Amino acid sequence: MIDYLTTVGALTGIFAIAAIGLNITTGFAGVFSAAQAVFMGIGAYVTALLAPEVGGSLVVCALAGVALAVVVAFVLASAALRVSEEYFMVASLAFQIIVSTVLISWYSVTKGTDGIPGIPIPTIMGAELSDQAGQTVLIWAVVAVMVGLTAVLRRGSVGRLFYAIREDPIATQTLGRSPIAGKYAAIMLGAAVSALGGVLYAFYTGFVNSATFDYAMSIKLVAIVVVGGIGLAIGPVVGSAVIIAVIPLISLLDLPSTAVGPLQQLVYGLLIIAVVVLRGYLTGGGLRALRRRHPSTLPSSASRIDTERVPT
Repeated sequence: MIDYLTTVGALTGIFAIAAIGLNITTGFAGVFSAAQAVFMGIGAYVTALLAPEVGGSLVVCALAGVALAVVVAFVLASAALRVSEEYFMVASLAFQIIVSTVLISWYSVTKGTDGIPGIPIPTIMGAELSDQAGQTVLIWAVVAVMVGLTAVLRRGSVGRLFYAIREDPIATQTLGRSPIAGKYAAIMLGAAVSALGGVLYAFYTGFVNSATFDYAMSIKLVAIVVVGGIGLAIGPVVGSAVIIAVIPLISLLDLPSTAVGPLQQLVYGLLIIAVVVLRGYLTGGGLRALRRRHPSTLPSSASRIDTERVPT
């Protein structure tokens, strides 16, 4: 049981990191990407191929994986950002499909669906992290750093630019700021963070294959961001805890094996719908109307929910 909980805790942290990258791109700048699993996969595959050559150096693998993910994100942005948001979503989906096909077909490098096993134990400054508990602590230390950095980013000048682009790109341009440059920055920064999650995933599992980083993974990262709260620094952590840790607990119930999977998917879908509806109600002024009718039942800070969408 301890090993199971440790594994769930580690995976929750890893997916939280990957989702933080998507939250920067989609939650902060409003650029919806359906290809975030690509960047996570880049970090994982770079680690699988490079780690045996560098003695499992976590720092070297992280730098290489993040650098390659940023380059690929720049290529994606260059090809798709000069169209409307709907077309960028379609372009990112096509990009996800292309990369997934490459990962499956380029067997000499990726080993396709067979995958690459035997990824060495990660090392930091020559010290091996040989036990799962130590790696889990490292993962959550990275989560804490990423949450702190995104919270600072959200309230800084770059975060304000991202929010301005999300709310009104035309108005942002009239103020002398380039929406295109801001979107480039959001996509590349989000790719870098998600790639870091992929690096940690490869080291923790010791194995990567093409099936892991497909379109379903991108959808899972979107679900984590939505459930946790789009644009909130802590949102990906909350969403990952629900999607990765809580929903799988349904499998522990005394249910027929044929019912567990469909029930998990049902809860998964209903949860996303509930979060979207609730967020639409809050941002649509419903809470303010409720406060006017029942001022004593809500805290005074509730009326500020709408204004939190664009930090001041």
